[in-house]
Amino acid sequence: DKPEPLPNLDFKIVRGDSLTAPNPDAALQGNMAISLVENSALGKLKGAYMGESDGALKAALKESIILAESDLRKSLGGAAAPKDATDWRVSFAEVFANGGFDVAIANPPYVRFQGISADYKRALKPLYSKATVGQSDLYCYFYARALDLLRRDGTHIFVCSNSWLDVRYGANLQEYLLNNAHVRTVYESAVERQFSTADINTIISVIEKTAPNDGDETRFVSLRGEFDVAMADAGKRREVVKSRRELLDAGLAPPDSRGRRKFENDKWGAKYLRAPDIYHHILNEYSDKLVRLGSVASVNMGIISGADKFFFMDNAQIAKWGVEQEFLQPVMRTPQETQSLRVDPDSLKRRAFICDADKELLAGTAALEYIEWGESQCFHLKSAPAARKVWYRLVTKPSPMGINMFIGESARTVLMEKDALFSANFHVIRDATFREELCASMNSTLCQLMISLQSRTNFGQGVLKIQTYEVAGLSIVDPAHLGGLDESILSGADWGVLNPSAARLALDAAVFDALGLTVGEREAVEEAVRELVENRLRRAGSV
Repeated sequence: DKPEPLPNLDFKIVRGDSLTAPNPDAALQGNMAISLVENSALGKLKGAYMGESDGALKAALKESIILAESDLRKSLGGAAAPKDATDWRVSFAEVFANGGFDVAIANPPYVRFQGISADYKRALKPLYSKATVGQSDLYCYFYARALDLLRRDGTHIFVCSNSWLDVRYGANLQEYLLNNAHVRTVYESAVERQFSTADINTIISVIEKTAPNDGDETRFVSLRGEFDVAMADAGKRREVVKSRRELLDAGLAPPDSRGRRKFENDKWGAKYLRAPDIYHHILNEYSDKLVRLGSVASVNMGIISGADKFFFMDNAQIAKWGVEQEFLQPVMRTPQETQSLRVDPDSLKRRAFICDADKELLAGTAALEYIEWGESQCFHLKSAPAARKVWYRLVTKPSPMGINMFIGESARTVLMEKDALFSANFHVIRDATFREELCASMNSTLCQLMISLQSRTNFGQGVLKIQTYEVAGLSIVDPAHLGGLDESILSGADWGVLNPSAARLALDAAVFDALGLTVGEREAVEEAVRELVENRLRRAGSV
């Protein structure tokens, strides 16, 4: 008949910056603060306060707790917690007197490293130097801090961006977790997003804070159905199990000149969550006919203009300003400008404004008028142009091939009939001996498989993104094995992988023949790519 009063949670729920205070685990080990916590019975005071309903007694208990926390803060010495930071040593001293929390659960902020201020990075660096690098997104710091907060054998559960599994900055976090905990399970859904409102793809990680052992096993679980259904039905899950030793060894780069081996990101997501069996089979059985793209060509970024509206002129702009042809070069700005793989650069809709001359030498030219107009529009104040010695002087080098950085259904590597420029929406490929053959190899369904697994899948709209070093690292069929290629294939206009055109089928046949795949292996590659693309696009539309 008389309900129990609600608990007083003032000292159980704390609001503040979770990251910038000193590590409570390190600070309290063997520190006199432990005895102070025990002697002042701070935990008992908080327990009494939590269940007290009498107003006067609550006020007295609250004052006692605040005084005890003040004494504890003074006794700690060393680095103080910054203003607005949660000082875990004080706010949860009774927890750390008993070793730490049992469980840490988080859905940490999705803040890219570019969005972290320089001052904040400087504050974080000394606390998390082993787990992060300057390009680490903010959630990486939360991974390490959550481990700080746990007792031995405590459990760490995050719903988080999947980027750290595959991108370069994730190497530090992978190595840190392997050396300081047991990564028990990583779940990723192949068909739905955990948060329909988040424009990223997520994983669920389960980690135990324990002394690492080489035999510790990590389960990479790919869910092939809706979350609750796949968790209940083993037939809708695929699991890959790797030991700690296997993960460490696989992530080690070849020895440098001094014999040192650095741990690099081993693309856990691509290899263990998303890679179909045929991927591993081809790498194992046909490695003698595969090459790393970076070993047969150079790969670089397209033009980073910093002001595309100024530098990439359409016909209307050119006609309006009358800019001289000597200052204009064909440029491909977006992949949508052509459907064919072979492109005549003269047919492109835009021209890049390329001017290396100083203004004094441009007197009387339309180019000078255009530059002065650009300055009146403040294009020269944008970050990239402002960083150049002469703001309108682009660093350019025409290229024969480019591959799109952002990928929808399929990636396309286009081949120019004569070298041209590409915008920063592309990675450019140069110095290849077999151009047509390389273009064919890069556009094959087999290469689409490699691209799907090397690219970043953390974009929730179903778009893949592939960086320059990832393009260079692609395993492709050696173009030297594609002699006698029917080059007319490259003139086809339909390069989707879900409903392959006659041109794609002909190109695939040439690449599969060069590799020596059986009929069953060819079908497995095609099926794997269709499934990867369909699942990615379906997951983007899930709510």
